[in-house]
Amino acid sequence: MLIKKANQLLQENKLKEAEFHFKAILNSNPQSGEALFGLGRIALRLERFDAAVYLLQKACGLLPHMLEPLHALADAFNGVNSPNDALKVLEYAKSIASHNPEPHYYLAQHYLNYGELDKAHTTFAHALSMGLYPVTAYILFELVQLGRFNKEHNYVSNLHHFLTQTNNLRLKMVCYYALGKSYDKLDDTEQAFNYYVLANKLQKKLTDFNTTELNPFYKRILEQNTPALIKSADRAFKSSITPLFIIGMPRSGSTLLEQMLANHSQFSTLGENSSISNQVVAFIEQQTHSPYPECLSLLTSDLIAKARNIYVETLKTAQPIRPYIINKLPSNYQSIGLIYLLFPNAKFINLSRDFNATAFSVFSNYFAQNEPYFCDLTEFKHYHTLYTELMAHWRSMPDIAIYNLSYEQLVTEPKAQLNALFSFLNCQFEPQCLQFYTRKSAVTTLSKQAIRQPVNTSAVAHWQRYKTPLLKLLDGTP
Repeated sequence: MLIKKANQLLQENKLKEAEFHFKAILNSNPQSGEALFGLGRIALRLERFDAAVYLLQKACGLLPHMLEPLHALADAFNGVNSPNDALKVLEYAKSIASHNPEPHYYLAQHYLNYGELDKAHTTFAHALSMGLYPVTAYILFELVQLGRFNKEHNYVSNLHHFLTQTNNLRLKMVCYYALGKSYDKLDDTEQAFNYYVLANKLQKKLTDFNTTELNPFYKRILEQNTPALIKSADRAFKSSITPLFIIGMPRSGSTLLEQMLANHSQFSTLGENSSISNQVVAFIEQQTHSPYPECLSLLTSDLIAKARNIYVETLKTAQPIRPYIINKLPSNYQSIGLIYLLFPNAKFINLSRDFNATAFSVFSNYFAQNEPYFCDLTEFKHYHTLYTELMAHWRSMPDIAIYNLSYEQLVTEPKAQLNALFSFLNCQFEPQCLQFYTRKSAVTTLSKQAIRQPVNTSAVAHWQRYKTPLLKLLDGTP
């Protein structure tokens, strides 16, 4: 069946092929809600949120009793900065499936993302009371993340019971991460570490490549981004907006810094936006018939202008549009050369954190992506080396405006560090930057609970509770 084939291609992230099949279905049946839903999901993945809203609204009209299109539509509304519309959709989904915990879970996630922690906790707890479902693993995970439990009242028994009821690898993995967090909070570090190890081992089984396979790609980035290429940038380029990129390793404090800056009157944020890698690079590859980064050597003034306009359209989606617009996708460090060619006025903040602390944070947190460096400390160590070598390359080019900032210094002396950073950015510190936790804008990263608290140093030395077993794993010792 064509719809089954299209959905399979979408699941494999073969978006162009899936799009072709969904459109073929619509040509023969314009009222195919499933095909519209498929195209809507593709638009979501490509961050084409206006198109996603249009397609998913039509899909929901044709599939009025299906929850998945409604949940996707809520994501699309959030993508176009319409959280109230997203909330209405999620409340409607809950109303048509009031005894199903899944719509309650998505509604609770919405509350959580927008900082309404009490509502999120209440809604998650209500969903948990409905019985065991696949989504229960994620409900328990979020309840543990919220941290509102103690030695007498916690979710450990719920998690162990769920593990006896499922053979699903991913659901077991989520429970293991949640048990690790639970035992950590309950001060049983031995049990916590054991469950983190189990979670990482299970997630590693879901990966399909090794980090060493990235070596040739990083080598080509180094080779292609020559000093001559960087010098070729149009330094006369002027813009009323300064694109600002927060880069670095995952779990290095980028959400904290982003929220501090976004509370400034001159700053706005796109969050973790992938349009440089997903849209700009794809366009250049298509036009030059050459892969990234080799396509950089084939850039012309006309092609640079057209590629720049693609990201300008992304900048226009920021709410509100301000002189500095942040993109906090850490992996944008791979594209610094390209970004500089497009925007010679762009500025980069390289946020770093103690290596062991970063490694432990990656090791102890669940990343939905199945990259090996998120679930294997040896792989992470290699990924960190690739990052370090590439950043050294970028820093060797003085034309690129890179500011190095330490997470530990940021949380220890936030005002002084922000003052220095704002001097680099040619603007003034504003006191509300330290009131970032009062913002009600969406935060969807792993820090979405912690970011609702004032700046603190609680995470700085947390890894040292696990120093001995952590260092053994980093050294490759079983």
